[in-house]
Amino acid sequence: MPPSSNTTNSRSENNKRNSLLQALHRKGNASRLQLARTLDISNSRVCDLIEEMVGEGLLLEQNVNGDRRGRRGVAVRLNPDHGHILGFDMEAKRLRLVVTDFAGQIVWQTRRPLKPMKDREALVDELRSFLSTSMRELRPQYKHLLGIGIAASGVTDTQQGVILHYDLVPHAMNLPLRDLIAEHLNMPAVMENNIRAMTLAEWTSGAAKGLHSFVCMAVRSGVGAGIVVNDRLLAGSHGFSGEIGYMVLPTAASSQHWKNLQSSVSESALSIDAESPDKIPDAVAKRAGELIGSQIASIAAVLDPEAFVLAGGMLNPDGPVWLHAVSAFRQTALAELVERVRILPAQLGPFAAAAGAAHRCLYELFPIATPTNGNH
Repeated sequence: MPPSSNTTNSRSENNKRNSLLQALHRKGNASRLQLARTLDISNSRVCDLIEEMVGEGLLLEQNVNGDRRGRRGVAVRLNPDHGHILGFDMEAKRLRLVVTDFAGQIVWQTRRPLKPMKDREALVDELRSFLSTSMRELRPQYKHLLGIGIAASGVTDTQQGVILHYDLVPHAMNLPLRDLIAEHLNMPAVMENNIRAMTLAEWTSGAAKGLHSFVCMAVRSGVGAGIVVNDRLLAGSHGFSGEIGYMVLPTAASSQHWKNLQSSVSESALSIDAESPDKIPDAVAKRAGELIGSQIASIAAVLDPEAFVLAGGMLNPDGPVWLHAVSAFRQTALAELVERVRILPAQLGPFAAAAGAAHRCLYELFPIATPTNGNH
């Protein structure tokens, strides 16, 4: 049976409201006229929606004095006190947790080293211990928690909320991380690939703010990327977009001995402490930079992005790898792209993926219905 007109209208109105909320989350603040133009919604309808959402406590008006309420020139923004959202980042060597306000700003954060576990049960116990300890500290301060976003490492099925496999944490194979955390915390949970979560954070308030097509590449315990094309964060046909750590690096040896990018330049592969990336030996830094720069040159030839955002301790612009990576990109990229594609350092630091996971949770709490195509 086709949906009734009332159902269709209700869905359309929810889409408009949630599109407006998500746009303000990315923009920070905007006038009614700016929102109407951005979202292609009539000025009058935007004004009506904003009045409703201000009344519900979702939005705030700025610089409101007397009869200025409702004027199109008055900026609006998300109400940071409407509620708080958790963001959890699971990496091979560390766990991180943040609390963001409703406007997306981190207001609390913590982390704990993650050591190799003897088995799956020990891994799950460690995750629960970290979350329980953190919740005891944060709950008295943040009583209205709306949900948790999970930035999961490894090859993930984000729709099912499962880590399919994680080379650096073998006991995480087929781990139903989303449901495990949702049940433990008794709150809604959403899972995203950790580097796509980082990409969302950098796009919202970091180095990629205002860009429409870019690649965020992160070198941490592993290597991964988030890809945005025409304002869409790509998940791919099967949810595995951005797994550039598995890009193969051919050598003169037979193919069975070829290594991939992750096993050649990641912190784990090079036995590097992310807290002290400046201690990388010069020869190692040069080789890692050459591999990273040449690979992003290849990606640039396929995607033609506006920019690359490079993240992770190893890719600090003041560290020894950065200049080698930029130099290798310039030497190996298509000549027409060298001056057009910018190489930008990430801005948000080690908690970016956790923050991005919280953003992803917000978008799931206020979803925009779109065709199922594997993209956000």
